[in-house]
Amino acid sequence: MNVHDCLTEPSRYARQIEKLHQNHLVTGQLYELRQSDVSLASFVLNRAKVARLIAKTVGRGQYRLSPAKIRTITTGDKERVVFAYPLADLVVHGAVASVIEDAIAPLLSDRLYSYRKGASWWTGVSAFAAFVRTHRRDHPEVQRRGLYVLRRDIDSYTDSIPVGGNSPLWEMLRRVLRGGDGTAAVNAADWGLIESVVRPEAFVKAGRLFTQYRGVATGQPISCVLFNLYLSGLDAALARIPGAFYARYCDDLVFAHPDPDVVRTADGQMCALLANLSLAFNESKSRDVYLTAAGRPSSEWPAARGTTVVPFLGCHISARGEVSLGPAKRRRLLVDLQSRALRTARALQAASLDDVGRTVCAAINRSLAPKLEFTQERSAALVRRVVTDRHDLKQLDYCIARIVLRAVTGARGPQAFRYVSYRKMREDWRLISLFHARNQWARRRETGVAVP
Repeated sequence: MNVHDCLTEPSRYARQIEKLHQNHLVTGQLYELRQSDVSLASFVLNRAKVARLIAKTVGRGQYRLSPAKIRTITTGDKERVVFAYPLADLVVHGAVASVIEDAIAPLLSDRLYSYRKGASWWTGVSAFAAFVRTHRRDHPEVQRRGLYVLRRDIDSYTDSIPVGGNSPLWEMLRRVLRGGDGTAAVNAADWGLIESVVRPEAFVKAGRLFTQYRGVATGQPISCVLFNLYLSGLDAALARIPGAFYARYCDDLVFAHPDPDVVRTADGQMCALLANLSLAFNESKSRDVYLTAAGRPSSEWPAARGTTVVPFLGCHISARGEVSLGPAKRRRLLVDLQSRALRTARALQAASLDDVGRTVCAAINRSLAPKLEFTQERSAALVRRVVTDRHDLKQLDYCIARIVLRAVTGARGPQAFRYVSYRKMREDWRLISLFHARNQWARRRETGVAVP
């Protein structure tokens, strides 16, 4: 690829403006986000003209990024520092990140499931579950079954990637941007723009400027691209180990193999590769486990704790290769469903019991649809795609039925079923059963019928 040609494509900048448009379409910030009294809405309406002007300025080597403003946001129970930029700089940041993303795409391992088109955390979970099922099928003797699993999390990955002059990151970027044969040149102006995106300046207190030499620009598209690129060598090395399973989602890794010696060797290899990249594992989150249906300990590697499930990306994968929701995802899902049910019931206070029940169940069913919509809790759609543990699905069905009863009748606890039977909710109010939906989905897949 020719970097200069890519950076001077007006269509690339137009796409970034459209992404900003889609991201803020439902937030009410189309007119609130401004740069020099020009709103994001104006950028969107004049995207072709704005894109041409930015591309022309970049092509001349005259575009200069403004220093970022540091802001602290709260996500869940964590505070995160993010980099905020003017609108035009956001467009340029996104375009530069997309150029690097296109360049590294052919080099990334198929065991990487983060921030890539066609991949998701749930595909990584499903792949691990499939590996466990294959191992179980290939070892019919119970005593010979068992997988040694490494669970690893990189310590402060976002804030630990070095971006100073001696960082390995720069050679990685030069190599991928030169193309497969290493002959494509990157001119000084283009390289300077790339450097300022990867290692931006920012304002601190009293208007002083600083340039950080460790950590990426959180909140900007380049951060996700660098998360994938920086550990690409580790991904390639572990994916080559015969008979093993490896998956990574950003800073979350899992490695599994039936031979403890192979797993211990892989662990040493991971630690050495991370040390060369000035990274380290979070020891408090590192786990060495031995996965079996009985959770028995291993005589070959006593340090690997016996377990019946392995947590990965918010889900639990059992020794049978079944997937269930982890406690946090389950809690978020049920809280979201309860909020929807209560709001729906409050809006229908004057309606009959059956009318309220049918409407609440319709709202629940819509929020559990397999197709992910922006109004859904993410676990809601994915529970139809990922969760295969029938016992877990039955428990979810029971909890959802109680949520419906609380919203409709006001009664809490199991005694609510005295007012409305479980059968009435299913047959008359048409409340979906996740357990039966999963069985139907499995039958359709086996018979080759298209699954929504």
